[in-house]
Amino acid sequence: MADFVQTMKDWRRMCQYMEKLHPDDSCCGCPLEGYGCPAIYEDNNHVDYDDVEKNVTTWAAEHPVVYPTWEEWLSDKYNLAYNDDFRLAMSREPIPADIAQKLGIEPKEAR
Repeated sequence: MADFVQTMKDWRRMCQYMEKLHPDDSCCGCPLEGYGCPAIYEDNNHVDYDDVEKNVTTWAAEHPVVYPTWEEWLSDKYNLAYNDDFRLAMSREPIPADIAQKLGIEPKEAR
């Protein structure tokens, strides 16, 4: 069984991702679509929570949390133009999660 807290965080992240992807119908394409998602329906006596957990953890594994590279973050934050000198100076590795969290940087979707 997956960790409850992590599953709930992944479920929220999945819903936010779907909302960004389909602003007019955030449930469109959701792995829980058709299951009577207990997040939005009051009558969820028919919901198989083991199946919900499986769908959420599968989605989370396919959509890992990643952070931008230093190059991407600095470019976005300070509106820097990409050039060869800038690219050579900046690491293209993702910002480590602990540093990103301290800087208040939100994760982005994996490419």
